[in-house]
Amino acid sequence: MAEVIGVSSWLIAGWLWGDWRNWRKYHETILYMLLGDTLYYYISIDKRLWSIMPQPPFQTELMALLGEFVVFTCAMLIYLGRFPNRVGRGWLWVLFWIGLFTANEALLLRTGTFAYKNEWSLVDSLFFCLMMFPMLRLHHKKPLLAYGISVLLAAAYIYLYDIPVR
Repeated sequence: MAEVIGVSSWLIAGWLWGDWRNWRKYHETILYMLLGDTLYYYISIDKRLWSIMPQPPFQTELMALLGEFVVFTCAMLIYLGRFPNRVGRGWLWVLFWIGLFTANEALLLRTGTFAYKNEWSLVDSLFFCLMMFPMLRLHHKKPLLAYGISVLLAAAYIYLYDIPVR
């Protein structure tokens, strides 16, 4: 039930504050985020660092992933759609979203809909968010640069956490 409430909350937030009129401006960055999430689940199949724990009515990981896709899409329509033009406020916006996603993950941990594995922790997730949100903004502005940096970051995570790659 926690997943239904969580996804529904993000849908409502996306409906209220997301920039749906200009969704095409954010489409590529939404796909970039979803691709990163999907590749994580594919590459780390043998050694996950974190996992969603499907709860009723989402009894399969695929259904839970679809819920993530809805959440991430709504989040990007708000994050990018309301990104401040002023540099100082932009960094505050990034920090707000880092805090929001970290707090959201802490709540998911408490409700049992999310689990850490292989020495991953909330602190690791915080550092991941510190990297992810600036990368999402970079992708929105300079996608090719973001792709290049993303490959290097993915390789670093694979190496640091000894993820077996087949």
